[in-house]
Amino acid sequence: MKNISCEGLKIWRYIASHSRFAIYALVLVTLLAAVTLWSLRVLLFDKNFHAVIPLEVYRSAQPSSVELKHWIEELSLRSVINLRGERISSWFKKEQAVTEAHGVDLYSIPLGNGAMPPLKALQQLINLLDTAKRPLLLHCAHGIERSGLASAVALLLAGEDITEARKQFAFHYGFVPFWDDHPKVLDDYEHWLAVQGLPHTPDRFRRWVANDYIPYFYRARLEPFDVPTSIAKGSAVMLRFRATNTSPQPWKFRSKQDRGIHLAAKVSLLEPLDEDTIELRGGFRDLTVAPGETAELMLPVPPLTKTGRYQFFVDLFDEEGGWFSSMGSEPLIFELRVVASEKSREAVHIFYFTQSTPLVHNSGIPLSTQLLKELTTFPTIPFGKPAEVLHMGITPFFLG
Repeated sequence: MKNISCEGLKIWRYIASHSRFAIYALVLVTLLAAVTLWSLRVLLFDKNFHAVIPLEVYRSAQPSSVELKHWIEELSLRSVINLRGERISSWFKKEQAVTEAHGVDLYSIPLGNGAMPPLKALQQLINLLDTAKRPLLLHCAHGIERSGLASAVALLLAGEDITEARKQFAFHYGFVPFWDDHPKVLDDYEHWLAVQGLPHTPDRFRRWVANDYIPYFYRARLEPFDVPTSIAKGSAVMLRFRATNTSPQPWKFRSKQDRGIHLAAKVSLLEPLDEDTIELRGGFRDLTVAPGETAELMLPVPPLTKTGRYQFFVDLFDEEGGWFSSMGSEPLIFELRVVASEKSREAVHIFYFTQSTPLVHNSGIPLSTQLLKELTTFPTIPFGKPAEVLHMGITPFFLG
């Protein structure tokens, strides 16, 4: 009898536990379905039009020509701020035609889709919200994320607190948490205020954006470490730089060319003028650089066959996100002269590598293991066998 009771109890517990699991799963599926249906309703059937500051600022999805004309006439709109940043699409041309016909100012800002906006775009938004004629309309494609951020910024500039600004990312606008990073702008600003022990004010927000806003890890200080003023025509060059992580997040360099962060440059001939620009990559290392730390990086430059004055635009490049400078970081820009000079032959830098000695510059200074790895993994450097004396032909330059 006891065995039957025990078995029955086990079965009951099994059914009860699985029933609870089934209930939890059903609730989760129902919530996901509700979110999906609401988002589809917003995306497909609603222009997501709302007042942010009554009689002054409105937000919406992409309006049709008819809708925009109606809103201009009904609300006496004087400015439209397109947050999609496009200027060549058919919808933009129609929008431009309507605003021009009604004497309404049209602005375009690339606020970024799904990610924190670049510094320049956020500064442009603040400037327009401060100076554009009102009433104004803010719109993106669906009136959810980018319009939500722009509306939140409008409220902060109007003196509302962060709690009130966050309401612009509410569910009834179609916003789904964790699918978009635009609210992180408010998170970072709130964190900065807490660290400083300061309350929000509109001017304080403006100063934070100008001086302390950093999207993700896209902020660096680049310094030349071993960069000549002139190099010899037809000679390959290895330039060295120091990169300091001034962002709040770590950098992740990778030895593979299609992933991670690398050192990069755009090189163009200024005199005589040549419109062609070459892009270079370096810093192929598996390395994590924490905030505040500095890494020494190398940039191989192939032989330049034309003499003249060259401009080097040096920056870090995220293979998934693009140039750091596009997000607000300061690039390093300098000029080098390519000369046909006999003197360059007297200043050839030779690197030696044997089995018994480290990689050594001809000045007698050994290079670090990390730099050795970077040199040996760069695909275009013609390395010989380890036991041979290696003359790479790298960095022949004339210090003119």
